[in-house]
Parts: sequence; C-alpha cells; structure tokens
Amino acid sequence: MRRGLSISLAAVFIILILGGCQTRKETAATFNEFKDEITGLEFYVTQQPGGEPRQVINLVDKQLTQRFLHLLGPLPKIDPPPKSWYGSKDYLAFKYIRNGETIASKQYPYWHQDNNPGYLKLEDGWRQVPAEFAAKLAPLAEYPDASSDIDPADAAFLKQYGWTVFYKIKSYNGRLPERFIHESGEYPVSLYYAYNNELSKDVGLDLSPYLGKSVTVNLYKIEEPLPAFMAPRQEANRAVIVKDGPKIIGAWLDAGRHYAFACSLKGRRLEEITGKTWGEWVDQYIDHDNPQEKLISQMTPEKVIETYYEAINNKDPRTAHATETRRRLVSYLFRNMDNNRLYNYSYATNDADEINNITRAKVIRIQPYHDPSSEQADVKKYVVEVDINVRRVISYDSGRQIRFITLRRETPTTGWRIDDIGTGP
Repeated sequence: MRRGLSISLAAVFIILILGGCQTRKETAATFNEFKDEITGLEFYVTQQPGGEPRQVINLVDKQLTQRFLHLLGPLPKIDPPPKSWYGSKDYLAFKYIRNGETIASKQYPYWHQDNNPGYLKLEDGWRQVPAEFAAKLAPLAEYPDASSDIDPADAAFLKQYGWTVFYKIKSYNGRLPERFIHESGEYPVSLYYAYNNELSKDVGLDLSPYLGKSVTVNLYKIEEPLPAFMAPRQEANRAVIVKDGPKIIGAWLDAGRHYAFACSLKGRRLEEITGKTWGEWVDQYIDHDNPQEKLISQMTPEKVIETYYEAINNKDPRTAHATETRRRLVSYLFRNMDNNRLYNYSYATNDADEINNITRAKVIRIQPYHDPSSEQADVKKYVVEVDINVRRVISYDSGRQIRFITLRRETPTTGWRIDDIGTGP
C-alpha cells in the first residue's frame, strides 16, 4: 500500500512539472516600468576594476528616497561617457513594490565624479545625472539611520535662518554638564557646550538655565553648504537642535569629523559673536583655582614636556592631557569621530593608539627649535628625543624617537601648554 502511494505521488509531481506549475522567479521590470513605484535606493561601489561591487547605502525610507529621486531629475538621454573616464564607476539599484513584495532592481552602471554631472546606464542607454545628486548621495553612506522623521518645529526654526533640513541623522537623550567650567585634564565636554552656547545665544537661545538637566538632541543633515569661511568643509554641513521637551533651548551648525565647531545659525563664528579670541574666551571657562592647574601654569616649557612624558610613563593620562592647550583638548572631541555622533565620548577614542599604547617613556634631551618664518611671542618650539616602548606598532616602533613639540601660552594665566606634537618641523 505504501509503495503504491509513493508511486502515485511521484507521478503527480512529474505531471505538475510537465504542466508548468513549478514556482518561477519573476522577471525583473525595466526602469521605465517601476520608476513611479520606487520606495528605496541602493548604492554599490567598486574598489578596483573587475571587482565585486560592495553595497554602501541601503535606503529604505520611502519619503527620503523620493527626495533623492527628485535630485536625480528627469534623466535626459546623453552620449556615452568618454573612454578616458577618470571618475568612479559604481552602481545604483532601486527598490519597488510588486504584489506586496519589495523587489530590488538590477544594478545599473553609475559613473560619477566630483562637481560634474554623472552618467546612469538604463535599458535604453545612458542618461545624465545632475552633479548635486552625487554630492548629496555620497555622505549618506555615513548615515545608515538617516530618516525623514523630522520634527516640524525644528525644521521651521532652522528655516527662519535660511537652513533646510535634508534628513535626520540621529536623536539622542542625555544630560547637559553641570557647568561650563573646565577642570584640569578632564575631558572637555563642558567646553563643547560652552562654545556652542555662544553660538546659540546669537539666535536668542541659552543652555545655561538647563545645565545638569536631561535633554533631547536632534542631529540633522542640511541642504545648504556652510558659509564660505568654512571652505573646504562647506559640505560637512550638519545642524544641532537641543530641546527641553518640545522647547528648543539650543541650536547651531557644525562640521562633523574632524573638527565640528562651525558657526551660529546666522553664519557667525565665536570670535564675531563674543568679540574675543579663542584664548581670551576660553580663559573664563577654566577653573584657575584647581591645584594642578596652578602647578602646570607655573612650569617652564621644558618642564611641561617632561611632565607630559612622565605622566604617560606613570599611566596617568589625565595629567598628560592637563599639559595640553584647551584648543588641543577640544580637538579630541572630534578627531576620527563617527559622524553619527555629536562628539567622541572620551579621550579613549584617540588615546588607544597613542598615550595608552605607550608602555614606557623617558625624555633623553630637549632642545629649542628656532623657525624664523613662524616666530611668535606666545609660541615656543622644541626638538625632543624620547625613548619609547609601545604595545603594538601603529605609526612607529619602540626605541628612541624625535618629536617636534610646539608649546603655546594660550591665555595670560595658564602658562605654557603643549599645542602640537609632530614628527617633523
């Protein structure tokens, strides 16, 4: 009985196959057939000729996709790109809905280069792509959570000053620092907010009453480039909105990695707003009564250098950082930063490859270095030979190293601090 049932089932299976009832994969539609139903966008890059394309953008937000399609424009027909093409040869694919299922199109060749129109090869030939599309698409690779979930109040506030939200990068919930005052050697989050509060005050906002409180921070990508004085980083354009509940209490523009400080929504810099230089401004936000602050402020430049390397040798990164200028300290906020963040969360992001990678450090000699072309009263330069052991080789091995160290008297009251450490003059 069982044998007869097996034979019968096999016969039915053969009949179904011969009758054409097997499942078949749907043939992909052409661009003209699905162009009005696009809900998503994929971008693939080729790192070397003949290599497998790698997906770097997978956009699924339908509303944001429509904004990119608007930038893509009508795609007029054009002659093929020149044979001597020096730009990138990548691919675009489109997502669309058919019978309730999301389908990805084939990968269409997409050739593009900076500041020039690009080429997209569809089924019926090459089409011209506006230069703005490529300029706006490239940064999206850094923002996997980009969305059209934009707070209308934020968008309206920014629009008052001529800034248009393109998409939201991220939202954060956190606590503002207890005060703007910076203690010797501590991570400079207080200075981050003190600086940007000056930019906020330029448009009538003030974070001061909310210090120590929990807030929401919305980080947006904006359409317009930053002011001309931010060149060549005008396209690193982000807007930050700080809110206490629904109330906007702080807002400014920033430039992301590697140095985010930019300007107010009016396009004005700190110096314009406050009428002070960096050193004059930051001096008021330093705790000058801190014992370590007082001690280092009284050191000679040579002693500051010795203290820096002694602290590294003693596994005391806070003291090492206390010997650096505040301008150098705030650079740690943004150096090698993930652009989905407002700033790096701690010194550890950069110390892992430098201070914390050194297991032993001993200064051998310190000699003044005179550079007549750049001599300033508040700047001193030194050639320093230091014997260093490292856990792992990154940019240098263990052994004696030569460093060119610049010290700056950043404010009249804080003495000499390390402003730059380089391997050459």
